[in-house]
Amino acid sequence: MHEVFIKLCNSIGCSSSYIENVTKQLRSLGVIELINDGPVEFIGGLKLLGKGQNSFVFKCKISNLEGYYACKVKRPDSPRPSLLNEARNLKLANEVNVGPLLINNTNDVIIMEYINGVPLGVYLNQAGYDSIRVMVKELLMQGFRLDSIGLIHGELSRIREHVIIRDRAYIIDFESASMLTKSTTNVTQLVSALILSKGVMQAKVKKALNLQDTGALIKSLQLYKVRLNHDSFNLILKSLGLLN
Repeated sequence: MHEVFIKLCNSIGCSSSYIENVTKQLRSLGVIELINDGPVEFIGGLKLLGKGQNSFVFKCKISNLEGYYACKVKRPDSPRPSLLNEARNLKLANEVNVGPLLINNTNDVIIMEYINGVPLGVYLNQAGYDSIRVMVKELLMQGFRLDSIGLIHGELSRIREHVIIRDRAYIIDFESASMLTKSTTNVTQLVSALILSKGVMQAKVKKALNLQDTGALIKSLQLYKVRLNHDSFNLILKSLGLLN
């Protein structure tokens, strides 16, 4: 039932107490199968949905629920005491229709919606300009909704790793999110990562937006950081030609 997790643990030398603790939590959450499938290859031919400094993400099946889900498990060497803070942040994000849907969690395991989509970089290579415009506006609106409740994702400067495109754009991975950060906003980080930074991805986004002069955009971002409201956000959309 949890053979993939046990095989992974054996390959990296997890303690027996860690294995026992996590498998107990998996059972309590109704995880009936962890599946060897995903874009991330690991030791011993294992495949995962994701792997980070603090966790492994497995594709899984849950009792009494149809389809597949994402099962995030805290790594034994993680400096974080638990995944409880990430689960709380994801639940807050869900309340403003952002992020994968949180299904359930324990201290060291989070079960969430499985977003079977493509990474942002892959999407941008394939998408037409009209689709890119829709995607950019959707992401900025999600960023504004997060800003409106004071939840800062914290990792959107590395946007390629934190956005998946399926039927819409999904911001994922809220493990570094915080309600305490006041020095930045999600919207300004998104604009910087998508548009103002230099690179092939940003060049294509700017072309899709027909954005040749960023002066008005930068001024609107400065105003937004001082006066975070619908009017200042709409100025950002207007400067990008996205205010309909």
